[in-house]
Amino acid sequence: MKKTVVAIFLFLLSINSYTQNKPDGFAVKTSFPENPIVSIKNDVYNPDVASLEKKYSPGQNTKSEETSLFKSNFDVDAFQTLIESGNEQYLSHCVVTERTGSTAGTIWVVVGIRSSNAGEDRIGVFKTGINGWILQTSIFTQRYLDYSIDAELIETTSGGKYLWMVVGSKQSLFSRREVYYAGLNTENPFERITGILNWPGAGPNDEYYNARITTDNFTYPDNSEIYVVASLDSLTFDNKHVNAQKLARIVFPHNPVNAAILYRRTILPVYWPDGGATETHYLYSDIAYYSLSQGNDKLIFTYSNVPDDTRIWLSTCYTVGLNAEFIGTIDGHGNYKISNSAISAPSGGSSQQLMVVFEENYQNSDDWDLVSARSNDLGSTWYLNYIDGYSSNTDKLPVLGSVVSRKGVEDEYYVSYASFKPGVFIDSIMSTKSNNGVTNYWDQKVRMDGIYPTTNIFSSVGITNTPDERVTVWSSLIGSSNFYLIGSFWPNLPSSVGNETETELNSFQLFQNYPNPFNPTTKISWQSPVGGFQSIKVYDVLGNEVARLINEYKPAGSYEVEFNASALSSGIYFYKLQAGSFTETKKMIVIK
Repeated sequence: MKKTVVAIFLFLLSINSYTQNKPDGFAVKTSFPENPIVSIKNDVYNPDVASLEKKYSPGQNTKSEETSLFKSNFDVDAFQTLIESGNEQYLSHCVVTERTGSTAGTIWVVVGIRSSNAGEDRIGVFKTGINGWILQTSIFTQRYLDYSIDAELIETTSGGKYLWMVVGSKQSLFSRREVYYAGLNTENPFERITGILNWPGAGPNDEYYNARITTDNFTYPDNSEIYVVASLDSLTFDNKHVNAQKLARIVFPHNPVNAAILYRRTILPVYWPDGGATETHYLYSDIAYYSLSQGNDKLIFTYSNVPDDTRIWLSTCYTVGLNAEFIGTIDGHGNYKISNSAISAPSGGSSQQLMVVFEENYQNSDDWDLVSARSNDLGSTWYLNYIDGYSSNTDKLPVLGSVVSRKGVEDEYYVSYASFKPGVFIDSIMSTKSNNGVTNYWDQKVRMDGIYPTTNIFSSVGITNTPDERVTVWSSLIGSSNFYLIGSFWPNLPSSVGNETETELNSFQLFQNYPNPFNPTTKISWQSPVGGFQSIKVYDVLGNEVARLINEYKPAGSYEVEFNASALSSGIYFYKLQAGSFTETKKMIVIK
C-alpha cells in the first residue's frame, strides 16, 4: 500500500588492557556548519531497467579445514570453523542471517574472492552453521573486485529468501571504479541476476565505489525494495573533483530474474574541493532505512572523510519522490579527524532511534578510537559513547568492520572490529553488543585473539533469531600464502542450522532449469555430495531421448550446464539426472 500511496504523491569482554578513561555518555546537538553544501540536485528517476549481465557458474567445493569448540573465560561456548582459499585471497565479506520461518538463524556469508587468474575474481556465497560451511554458489564476475562488499536478505511471508549484494569492481586494473550487483534465490542460487549499476548521465570520469545496501523488508516483507548508495568521484569541466553520492532503488527483489533498477540523480550534498584534480577523497558512505508510519518511509545517509573530515554528515530523503534534505552533522568529541563510519536503525515501528559508529582520531595523534553516536530523535541530538577508547597511542587501534541491528528492536546493535598494533600485527577480532545504558552503553566484548594469528583486518558480524546470539567472521592470512575465512558462532546457535547443513552435505539435488520457459537456451544445475558417474539426458513427451548433456564421472560439488534447444520444436520436455541409484526428473518448456 505504501508503495502505491507514496508513489502517487514520497556490535568476552576485552580481558586485557581495555581502558576506557575518556569521557562517555557525551551528548551533542546536531550542527549545521556554515555553507556546507554547494547544491542538492533534483531527484530524477530513470524508469528503464538497466542492461543486465547474466554470467553464471557452478558452485564449487569448499575445503573445510577445521571445526573447533572452545570456552571463553566467561564460560561461553563458541564454535570456530574455517575454510581455506588455496592460492586465492579473501578480499572482504559480509554476514547476513535469516530472521523468519523454520530456517531462522541460518547464516549466509558473502565473500569477495580475488582469483589467481587476473580479471576472474568472483563472489562466493556461503551457507554456514555450527557444523561447517557450504559454498552454495560462485558468481564469476570476470572483473577486478575491491575490498568493499555489502549484502541484504529479503524474506517473504511465504518463506522465500532472496540474497542481494553489491561490491566494488573494475573492468581492468586501469579502468574506472564501478559497482557490481547480484541477486539470487537462496533456494536455487542459479536463479539470479547480475550486472553493473549504470547511473544515467554519467561522465567518462565518473567513478562509483564503497557501495552500501539496505532494505525495507522488515516493514514490507512481501512488497520489499532494495536501496543502494554509492560514493561518487567526478571531475568538472574546469578539472575539479566533485564528491557526492548516488542512489539506486531495486524493485521486485523477491523475483531476482525480473527485478528492475531505478536510478536517482545526485541527491546528497555535493562537495567541490578547491584542490582541483590533485585533491581526492575516499568517501565513506552508508545508508539506513526507517519507517515511522505507513507511507512515511525514509532513507538516511552518512557521509565522512570529505574535505571537512572532523564531522559525519547526514541527509535524508523519502524512499519515493521528493528531494533529499540535509539534516546536519555529528561533530564527535572535538575537532578530531573522523574516518570510516557506518549507520544502522531498527527499521520499523515508530522508532526514531539511529546508531552511527565511526573511527575517531583522538587529539589528532596516533591514538584512534571506536566511537558510537546514538540518537533517539532521528538525528536532532546525539549521545556519544566509546566502544573502544584506549588511553595511549601505544595500545591497540580499532578498525571498524560492520554494525547491524535487530530489526524492530531498539538498543540492540552489534559491532565487529579488528584491534591491532600498527606495524606489528592484528591482535584480535572483537564483537560487542549494545544495551540501553546511558553511560556504559556497550556490553562485554567477545575477542578472538590467541585462536589464530590474523594479519588481515576485515570483519563482519551477524545475529541469529535469538537475542544475544551472534556470529563474527573475519578473513586471515596464516603463514605466507594461505588465506582463510574464519567464523566463530556463539553462544547457542539453533540446532536446525546444523541439521540442515548436515542434510545438504549428504544429498543430491536437481534444480529447476532457468529460465523456464525458454528460447532457445536454458541452464540446468545440480549438486552431488559424492563423486560418481553422472548423466543428464533430455526426453520428449513420448520418452524419446533428444539430447545428452552430461555422461561422465563428476567429483562431489555443484554444477551447471547450458542446454540449447534450437533444434527442437516448441513443447514440453523432460530432463533427468542419474547418479548411481539416484534419479530425478523435471519438466521444462520450449517456446519459439
